[in-house]
Amino acid sequence: MSAEEQLKALSLFIASRNGATDVDLSAYRAHTEGFSMETFSFDARWTESGGEVFDGRLIARVQPEAGLLEPYDLRPQVLAMRAVHGTVAVPELLWFEEGSEVLGAPFYVNRFVAGDVPLPSEGPSGELPIEDPLERESLARDFAGNLAALHRFDWQAAGLSELGGPDGVPEDGRDAARRAVANWRGYHERSRAGAAPMMARAFKELEARLPRESPLCLVHGDYRTGNFLRVGGRITAILDWEMTHLGDPMEDLAWACSRIWRGQTDMPGLLVERERLLHMYSEAGGLDIDEQRLAFYDLLAAVKMLAIMTTGLRAWADGRTDDVRMLMFRHQLAGMQVIMAESAGVVGALS
Repeated sequence: MSAEEQLKALSLFIASRNGATDVDLSAYRAHTEGFSMETFSFDARWTESGGEVFDGRLIARVQPEAGLLEPYDLRPQVLAMRAVHGTVAVPELLWFEEGSEVLGAPFYVNRFVAGDVPLPSEGPSGELPIEDPLERESLARDFAGNLAALHRFDWQAAGLSELGGPDGVPEDGRDAARRAVANWRGYHERSRAGAAPMMARAFKELEARLPRESPLCLVHGDYRTGNFLRVGGRITAILDWEMTHLGDPMEDLAWACSRIWRGQTDMPGLLVERERLLHMYSEAGGLDIDEQRLAFYDLLAAVKMLAIMTTGLRAWADGRTDDVRMLMFRHQLAGMQVIMAESAGVVGALS
């Protein structure tokens, strides 16, 4: 659909949802920062049924036909975002449409949140995306605090058992870990990427290292620098909840601390040193840190990232997406193999 067609369809949708009149949508802008969903923002103005005027900017996120995390299902992230709003810094979600009649695919609309997205990558001369160490410290504290609040959130009282997946709520942390391994093995096998001896070794290691016990909590699944908005040294919104589920809190911490997101530094997400970030998490009331489980999920992080890359490449090769950004993963596969080998203990740390 064109931008004009999308705004026209949304105008009719909003009017039908809240009885608004004089719905006026304008200033369409497509956002290309994320890979997994189509995102655009627009100005909106209408008169509510009670006479109150809404005047603000909104965001629409539309489920793609194919991409990095297929098969897609927006429902888990919608449930999680609605539940934790007010506890974790997330945008307020206004509407969720599970059908395809309005925009050709399921979508949701949330309020616009100001801020820019710092990326976990260094500049051409090694410069950090956030140069001020005090600003990095402040962001890291917000980053750790939001994650601690998420992991303490009472998902049972919020009725989020559905986020356990099609097999229901995991029996325990070991069951959650086993399911996580099976999930990413499925992505790897569906991508049909050919012989992958390092991936086979990694899966063997994961099966041998399954943690014996751990708490279950609401996991973001993609918690890292690059998936939050900030204004100065404060996080204004945690974004990209596509991989949210019930699991081990160490999964989020390991992903955030992975070498994938620290460039050539020893700072997770290019914010602060690993031990400092873990201390901030604990200080904010996060769940107990277990280095053995962190090591398990550090290896899973490498598996997960490589499976995501090959899934995107497969979608491109099959002609199911024309997003040329998928092709950059070809040049990153070797680096991911090295990170995986390090995490599996096949080679020593190379940096």
